[in-house]
Amino acid sequence: MSLKARLAVTLTIAFLVILTIGSALTFRQATQNIAAELSAARSVANNRVAQLIAELPASRDVPGKLASFVRAFNGDRHVQIMLIDATGAVRDFSQPAQDGGALPAWFVQLLAPEPSVTVMPLSGSALPMTGAVVSIDPRNELADTWTELSVSFAILALFVLIAFVAVWVVADRALRPLDAIQAGFGRIGGGDYATPVEAAGPPEMRSLAAGFNRMASQLDEVSARNRRLSEQLLRLQDEERAELARDLHDEVGPLLFAIDVDASAIARLARRDTPQGPLAERAEAIKQAAHQARREVRRILGGLRPGLLPGLGLKVAVETMLGELARRHPDVAFVADVADGDWGGPTETLLQRVVREAVNNALRHGHPGRIAVHVAPRDGRLWFEIVDDGGGLPAGGPTGGFGLIGMRERIEAASGDLTVTQVALPPGVRLSGSVPLAAHDEARQGGRAA
Repeated sequence: MSLKARLAVTLTIAFLVILTIGSALTFRQATQNIAAELSAARSVANNRVAQLIAELPASRDVPGKLASFVRAFNGDRHVQIMLIDATGAVRDFSQPAQDGGALPAWFVQLLAPEPSVTVMPLSGSALPMTGAVVSIDPRNELADTWTELSVSFAILALFVLIAFVAVWVVADRALRPLDAIQAGFGRIGGGDYATPVEAAGPPEMRSLAAGFNRMASQLDEVSARNRRLSEQLLRLQDEERAELARDLHDEVGPLLFAIDVDASAIARLARRDTPQGPLAERAEAIKQAAHQARREVRRILGGLRPGLLPGLGLKVAVETMLGELARRHPDVAFVADVADGDWGGPTETLLQRVVREAVNNALRHGHPGRIAVHVAPRDGRLWFEIVDDGGGLPAGGPTGGFGLIGMRERIEAASGDLTVTQVALPPGVRLSGSVPLAAHDEARQGGRAA
């Protein structure tokens, strides 16, 4: 659940609790007010009846006074006066005020007090009237309370709604910069440290955005230092390999050539005396071993010096490498679709290394029947893709071995990118990426195409 959703749920629960508590307190207060109002009305009516009883013996017109007394309560909102005779029949009664209309049954049941009727006997001078009945009617008081509570709850609900909307709008605007910060983290994950996050919103968000931008700047510096370090390490590796290759070529190569020449001379001398003798056979075996050693030295030199042979270019180098692998792996089909062009020595050397490492990984960790290599320029970059059908990645994804790490470091050191993805059908691995082409390399390619 998002932070704004949690805030909305929390506010909703808080407002519901407030409404519940407020309703309970309001209904309790309303019940007390209704009881107090009706009690006061009953007390006033009883006092007036008592006063009437006291005045009746001295009155010359008792029936008129009784009728006048009853009419005095016409339109009363709470009290109805009735005069009864000795049989209990109602001989006269007042007309109470009209009630406030229909009320919900639950409201009446919740707030209405118990019915209240008081019978007060009259003196003998009031005959045939023997008693005055004081009846308390709560309907008008309930109607007034219902109207007041309805208005109060409508105002409270409107206030709660306005407060909820205000809090939501303020929270939304305050948290909106988090979307930009989240997008910034996504860019950092993709290697883009140069795009800052706009410092907007409340002071806390602006401070967070400023801290994020400082972090991105520091990460950019660290990444740049790492790239320079990777370039230095790669250069040192290349220099060490080149030195070892020179030693093999300049020191071991002549020795193997000398062994080959001496073995050939020994074989000729031995055949002069005994053409089929053991000495000639052993000399021939030494000669074959020297040839094999020279081939192995050339193979090792090719591994130590993956750089391209002068004048061949990336296309011929990749096709030659795949042809050699095809001879050693006859059950695998190697397909090369490499654009012809002069992409610059460092770029071509880098891509040949990446292709060699990717193909060797496919052969080492899978069982491919086909490996395809595709290299082509597009939009100022040289794009490459190596796809195999050797079974796909392990269950946990790319293992991140030293070969893959080394490839990624070399590509990133050249301001390129590299991704490893799963191929669904047939199951396999796709290694793809690109490196930027220098302007002069593109110009040379354009001239060659022309």
